[in-house]
Amino acid sequence: MTRGLLADILEKAGFEVATVSNASDARRACTLTDPDGVVLDVDLGFGPTGFDLADALLLERPDLAILFLTNLPDSRFAGRTAESLPQGVGYLRRERLVEAGLLVSSLDVVLRGMTRSEHRDDTDPERPLARLSKSQIDVLRMVALGNSNAQIAEARGTSVRAVQDVITRALTAVGAPAENEAASRVLAARAYMRAAGIPVGDS
Repeated sequence: MTRGLLADILEKAGFEVATVSNASDARRACTLTDPDGVVLDVDLGFGPTGFDLADALLLERPDLAILFLTNLPDSRFAGRTAESLPQGVGYLRRERLVEAGLLVSSLDVVLRGMTRSEHRDDTDPERPLARLSKSQIDVLRMVALGNSNAQIAEARGTSVRAVQDVITRALTAVGAPAENEAASRVLAARAYMRAAGIPVGDS
């Protein structure tokens, strides 16, 4: 439904649009249609991310304009740094689509190679969890996925104590310190999920 709505908006603005539902179909569509630009989600489910797909597409079409449209505040939530993203891309959070004409104007700017800060939500200093490091984001993501501190420590090649310290520092940075380990894990998971646009209950 979302793809259809976005396609309708762009078609009414004069764009020729083709929609696909996964990375492999996107690569085939680019070969068949030779597009000028692509609007990509970052989270494509299991397998490559939208960032990975963009890298692959740009290897074949270096002139391709890329606009990321996602719930994620920035690339760290998908394991990437801002510096690793292709030059000239746009990055919009879906919640901003309520702004009239933003999708069309952002795609137009990216197509003309004139991306500005207002089209890069991933560099907004007021974005969720902006003050956290990539390492802290990674640990919060693993907590939200249900990994124990011991599992996170093993995956990161560090100690359980170091993992707990990362969680504590991250929560302190966002103004939500916890009194004990159990509470810190709950708060860490909630902080990540809220920032990533994942529905969180009140209980």
